[in-house]
Amino acid sequence: MLRPLAYPLFALIAGIYLGSFSDFELLPFLAGFLVIILGGIILTGKKKWHRASLLLIISFAFVFGLIIMQKQLYFPRNDKHISNFIAPDRITLEGMVSESPAFYPDRNSLTVKCIRIINQKRQYVPAEGNIRLVLPPDLIFEYGDLIRFQAILKKNHSFKNPGGFDYERYLRLRGITATAHIADNSRIVLLRKNTANPFQARLETFRMGLRRMVKQYTPSPAAEIIIAMTLGMKSEIPSAVKDNFARTGTSHLLAISGLHIGMVAAAAFLFFNLLLKSSEYLLLRFNIFKLSTGAAFLLIIIYALLAGMGVTVIRATLMALIFLGALLFNRQRDYYNSLILAALLILSFAPDALFDISFQLSFTAVLAILYITPRLDRADFSFLRNRPLWLQKIFRYLYLLIIVSLAATAGTLPLIVYHFHIFSAVTLLANSIVIPLMGVMALCLAMLSLPLSLIAAPLAGFLIKLSASFVSVSVAVINELASLPYSYFTLTRPAVYEIVMYYFFLFLLIRLPETYQSEKGKNNFFLRHKKALRYCLILIILLFAVNKVFLYVTERFSSNLRLTAIDVGQGSANLIRFPGGQKMLIDGGGIAESTFDMGKMVIAPFLYSERISAVDIVVLTHPHPDHYQGLIYILDNFNVREFWHNGQTALEDERYNQLSEIIARRKIKTEILTAVSPAKTIGGAAIQILWPEKTPQRDSSLYTHDAVNDASLVMKIKYGKTSFLFTGDISATVERAILKSGRDINSIVLFVPHHGSFHSSSAEFLTAVGARYAAVSAGKGNVFRHPHPAVLERYHAAGIKLYRTDEDGAVTFTTDGKKISAASHSKNR
Repeated sequence: MLRPLAYPLFALIAGIYLGSFSDFELLPFLAGFLVIILGGIILTGKKKWHRASLLLIISFAFVFGLIIMQKQLYFPRNDKHISNFIAPDRITLEGMVSESPAFYPDRNSLTVKCIRIINQKRQYVPAEGNIRLVLPPDLIFEYGDLIRFQAILKKNHSFKNPGGFDYERYLRLRGITATAHIADNSRIVLLRKNTANPFQARLETFRMGLRRMVKQYTPSPAAEIIIAMTLGMKSEIPSAVKDNFARTGTSHLLAISGLHIGMVAAAAFLFFNLLLKSSEYLLLRFNIFKLSTGAAFLLIIIYALLAGMGVTVIRATLMALIFLGALLFNRQRDYYNSLILAALLILSFAPDALFDISFQLSFTAVLAILYITPRLDRADFSFLRNRPLWLQKIFRYLYLLIIVSLAATAGTLPLIVYHFHIFSAVTLLANSIVIPLMGVMALCLAMLSLPLSLIAAPLAGFLIKLSASFVSVSVAVINELASLPYSYFTLTRPAVYEIVMYYFFLFLLIRLPETYQSEKGKNNFFLRHKKALRYCLILIILLFAVNKVFLYVTERFSSNLRLTAIDVGQGSANLIRFPGGQKMLIDGGGIAESTFDMGKMVIAPFLYSERISAVDIVVLTHPHPDHYQGLIYILDNFNVREFWHNGQTALEDERYNQLSEIIARRKIKTEILTAVSPAKTIGGAAIQILWPEKTPQRDSSLYTHDAVNDASLVMKIKYGKTSFLFTGDISATVERAILKSGRDINSIVLFVPHHGSFHSSSAEFLTAVGARYAAVSAGKGNVFRHPHPAVLERYHAAGIKLYRTDEDGAVTFTTDGKKISAASHSKNR
C-alpha cells in the first residue's frame, strides 16, 4: 500500500464534516457504528487481518473526527460558563488575555479567558469560557495580562444569507461564545501582568517587541507587510493593499508559508554546516551533515513559535520537520506522505482547520505543485548550451518560478473563486517580479533582523529599513499591475459539481502529454487508454458549455419574480430578480461610524452565491448610512446601468461623496423619482413610485433625521395578480398622507416601514395594504428595540405572517404572477 495514511485522513475529514453539520445523540450512533465495524472485521476472516486492521483504523479516525467536532460545537456547558451571563445589562468581569492580540487600523481585539464575575453585591462568581473583547486602537494589552472590565456581553451573531460567512460558527469553533465592546478607557483596568504560561508570555513579549521595532523603523504599509511576513500578524495591513495583492494573485506572500519556512531551514543548515566544518575536531568526530540538519530542525521550531503557529505555519513546519527527520534517519522521502501526515496531525488537534480558508488553499497549492510541477519541468534548454552558465541558471530559475506559480494558481483557482470571487490575469507576471523582490530579498533581510534584534538593535533596524525598501518597490509594482485594465475579473461562486469537474479536467489535462510518449511506456495507464482520456477531456469541455448555456437560458427565460430581503443587520437591502433576468437592488445597508463594509462583506457574497455579477438598477430610498453605505462597493465592483433616488444627498458625509464620485466616474445613469414619475415596466412587472409627492431639497442636512426618513421612496411592484410594497423608513405621518392621496397600496407582501419602528406600521395603514406576508429588516438585539413589540402585535392582529431578518435571515418571495411562496434562509439550512 503506497500511501496508507491517506485512508485515515479521508475518514477523519468525513467525520469532521458530518460532526460539524449534524447535532445528534452520539451514544446510539456510536453503538450502532461499532456493531457494524465489528461485524465487518469478523467477516474479513483471519486470513485478511491486515484489511481488518485498516478498517478499524479508518473507523476510529471517522469516529474521532465526529466526536471532536460535536464536542466543540454542541456539547453542553456547565452553569459557570460565560454564555449563561449574556444579558442586556453591563457586568464586571475579570479574565486573562489568552492569545496574542489582533491589531486592526480602527480597533484591537483580544481573546479573554474568563475567570470570575463581580455581581452587584460585590461578590465574586466563578466563570469560565472565552469571549472576544473589542477595544479602541490606543488601548494595548498583551498575552497573559489579567484585566478587569465593565461591558455588555452579547451573543455572537452572523448575517444569515446564502453564501455568507458564518462568523458565529467560526468563533464557536474557537471556543468564543460572546463578544464585548469597550469604548471608554475608564471601563477597563490592568490588574496584573504575566499571569499565563511563563514560556509563552516571554515569547509573546519578544514578538510584541519585534513588532514595535518594525513600526519604529518602517513606514506604512511596508511595516505591516513585514510584520505579516515575519510574525504572522496580518490584521494591520490596510484593506486597499490586501485587495491589490488579491487582484494580482500575490496574497500568499502576505502569509507565512513554505517559502518562509524553507528559507529558515536552508539558511540554518548552510550557516551551521559552514560553522561546524571550520572545526577539524568536529569534522573527524561527528557527521556534520546530520548535526546541521538537527540545528535546522530546532531553529524551524523556534521560528514557528515566533510566527504565531497559524495553520499555514504549522503545515509548512510539519512538512519541513518530516523532511529533515527523513534526512536525519536516512529514510526515503515522500512529499505526498509528508503532506498527508501534516494534514492528519493538524486536523487531529484542530479539526476546525478543515473549514479554514488558509488550510484549504495551503494544502491544495502544495498538492498541485507536487503533482503538476514535475510533469511540466521537462523543458529542453539545449539552445542555451553555448551560453554562460549564469545565464542558463537565470533561465532555469525563471522557468521553474513560472511553472510553480502556474501549478499553484491552477490548483487553487476554484477555491479562490469560491471564497474570494476573483481571478487574476496578471498572477504569473506579478509573481515573477515580486517573489524575488519581496519573497526573497525583503524576507531574508527581515528574518535576519529577528535574531540580531537581541544583540545589535541598530543593525537590526538598518536591515528592517533595507527590507522595507524592497517591500515598497513590490507594493508599487502590485498597485500598478492591479490598476491595469482587465488585470483581474470578478466571478460568481461556482457550484460544488463545477469544482469537481474542474479538478477532473485539470488532472486529465496534465496527463495528456503522456499519451504522446513512445510505445516503451506501455505500462502507463494513460498511454494504453489515450483515446478514452482525450474523449473525457472533450466531454468535460462540452459539459461546461452545456452548463453555462443551461444557466443562461434558465435565467433569461424565467417567468418568476423573486424578491429577497437580505439580512444586513440594522439596515435595509432588498434584491429583486425580474422575469427575463434583470436585477434591481433597493438600498444596501450599512453601519454608521464604522469601517465595516456591508457591500463587500455581506451583499456581494450573497450576490455572487446567487450567480449575479451585474445589477441593472440600484435604488436608494434615502441618504442615511444604514441604507446607502453598502451600495458603495456594489456600484464600484458590479456592472450597474442606472441609479434611482429621491434627489436628496448627504454632502456632509464623506462616504456619500464617495458614492457620488463612483457614479460619476463609472458614468452610471441617474434618475430622480417622485410620485408623479411615470410607471416603469421591467420583465412584465409594473413599478410605480407612491412617495414622495415632489423632489425634496437636495441637501439632506437641511432636514431633521426624521424628515429625511419621511422623504423615502415608496415603491409598489405589481406582477400579474401579485404586488409588493417597499416603504423605506417612512413614519405613520407619511402613511396617512399616502392613504389620503388615494393611491392604490394594496399588496400581498409588505416590506415593513422603518425596521418595525413604533412610529410606523399604523393599524389603518396595515388594513389598507391588506398584506398576507411582511418582511422586516432589523439587527439582532439592536438598541432601538426594532421591531417594536407593539408593532409585532399590530401585525399579529392584522393576521399578517411576519418574517424577521434578525431571526429568519434572508427571506425570499417567489411568484409566477398567480401563486406566491415564501422561504427563509435559516429554515432552509
